[in-house]
Amino acid sequence: MANESNDPGKTQAAPEGSAARAVPAPSIDVWTRIKEHKVAQWTLAYAAAAYAALDGMKIMSETFDWPHQLVRVVTVLLILGLPLVVTLAWYHGHRALHRVSGSELTIITVLLVIAGGVLWHFARSPQESLASKVATSVQTTVGSVHPVAATPAKGSIAVLPFVDMSEKHDQEYFSDGLSEELIDHLAHFPDLKVIARTSSFAFKGKNEDMRSIATKLGVANLLEGSVRKAGGELRITAQLIRALDGVHLWSEIYDRKLTDIFKVQDEISTTVAKALNAALNVTPAAGVQPDSKGTINVDAYSLLLKANYFFKRGRKGDDAEAIEHYQQALKLEPNYALAWANLARVYADQGGTGELTAAEAAAKGLEAVQRALAIDPNCAEAYYARGNILRGISGSWAAAKSAYERALELDPHGEVGQYSQGVIILLKAVTSGRLNDVFDWARRQLERNPLDMPVISSLAWLQLIAGHLDESAATSQKLLELDPAYAGAQAQYAGTLLFMGKNSEALAAAEKESDSASKLAALACIYWASGRRTESDSALRALERGFADRNQYTIAAVHAYRGEMDAAFTWLERAYQQNRGSLEVVKIDPLFQKLHGDPRFDALLRKMKLVE
Repeated sequence: MANESNDPGKTQAAPEGSAARAVPAPSIDVWTRIKEHKVAQWTLAYAAAAYAALDGMKIMSETFDWPHQLVRVVTVLLILGLPLVVTLAWYHGHRALHRVSGSELTIITVLLVIAGGVLWHFARSPQESLASKVATSVQTTVGSVHPVAATPAKGSIAVLPFVDMSEKHDQEYFSDGLSEELIDHLAHFPDLKVIARTSSFAFKGKNEDMRSIATKLGVANLLEGSVRKAGGELRITAQLIRALDGVHLWSEIYDRKLTDIFKVQDEISTTVAKALNAALNVTPAAGVQPDSKGTINVDAYSLLLKANYFFKRGRKGDDAEAIEHYQQALKLEPNYALAWANLARVYADQGGTGELTAAEAAAKGLEAVQRALAIDPNCAEAYYARGNILRGISGSWAAAKSAYERALELDPHGEVGQYSQGVIILLKAVTSGRLNDVFDWARRQLERNPLDMPVISSLAWLQLIAGHLDESAATSQKLLELDPAYAGAQAQYAGTLLFMGKNSEALAAAEKESDSASKLAALACIYWASGRRTESDSALRALERGFADRNQYTIAAVHAYRGEMDAAFTWLERAYQQNRGSLEVVKIDPLFQKLHGDPRFDALLRKMKLVE
């Protein structure tokens, strides 16, 4: 700074003997002041230290997988620290003051306020995004589900699987069956949102907090209970809980004879309905409360529950176990319509997995359907099974649609009716090419069944077809979060990444696939797109050797993607002859895009009646 004697407002006296004249004080420019205050040195030192700190932070973040937001926050802090350093340099770089002056404090306060505002702006969006992800099963995008409401509706409930408290813990199938009956009964309350079985049972055997479960399912209330079976005696407990604070709205203990199982199911359902009516102010729609689907033979009913348990568990060999128990139930009760209908569903499932040939599955399944409908012409499960066989095996889509419509009419609120409605909408979308109705159905379905993996998987594929690649990738990632081992999920994700042009990421995803056929098909396409023809050929040959008897459609898709038209049509014809049901989506499948415009493709669509 200038010396006090050089005050620019004053003049100096001229040396003696010189003519008197006014001499202005020398001025000091800004750069000189900056040098005197060592602002540049402080700034450069700070910049070097900040660069080193940020570089170190990035290395640590990558090494320990720290969230990227942490690096962003540190970067913003370092940038905002620069004006603070300049301020301190100006006051302390030259005069070396040891205390913060009033002017310094004012400047620093203003800068900190600005910094806080900027940090709040940067941090707010990621936090809101994280909260949204926690409350949402799948991101709300074009063709994805609505987020779970932050405040669940008062009239919303999930029935958790009742716990088997029997001495030998061998009545799990029985407690599961009771839980399913209650879900089915409560689903007929039009003012009540009831979470479907798949999502409620996802928490089976897990010691998770009630409030956490309710948040994930998007409900305000939970119904839980236990079953203790000893000889011919039953003790069933049930309690209705408000998830927000854990308050028990209602509870009851039922001591009954096993022979009264059908009565006690109805009794619990009726009592719960009354409790819901009092606590939640909901009432059942007139004429839709389902009748008990029981039989006078308690042993046959017990075998039915065992068979249902294995069929719905879905592990390797479970279908065969389910068939054995259904057949045992039918030996005891030949006129058990529900057992015949569910047996038909298993046959349809085996036809799809290749455990039975298409012809065997269709013959056995349709025979079981006819037996069920001869006993009970209004058995919704039998019509649903007929639809599955006609659609998934025989490829008779018009007849399948009629069967699904009847199932929906008979069970509009239950699981069978809801799935029937979804297939009806899908079949219409396949012929028309318009997918909006399917997306709407998927949103509704996932609101009542947010952990329904097959629906989430189908949604990811439909989003890919519609060209919503980012949404498809996000849905696949959500599916993998819910179940990393879900068959076909990694291959589906890899397919989306392939169409996004991310070949290396697609390859990494495909390598993680557990289903052999899906993995080989994905690898064959990814290698082809990456110019690795030999490896693509190898994967395709392995696919043909191992799965030619039941994955003709998949093999045709790989040939079509590679532009091998003749081979693609050869395998499509084989699929048509052996399992027409696999062809229902060929019209909209992007893997067959290169076949569009070929007269053989148009002829195939007409033969399958997939053109309007």
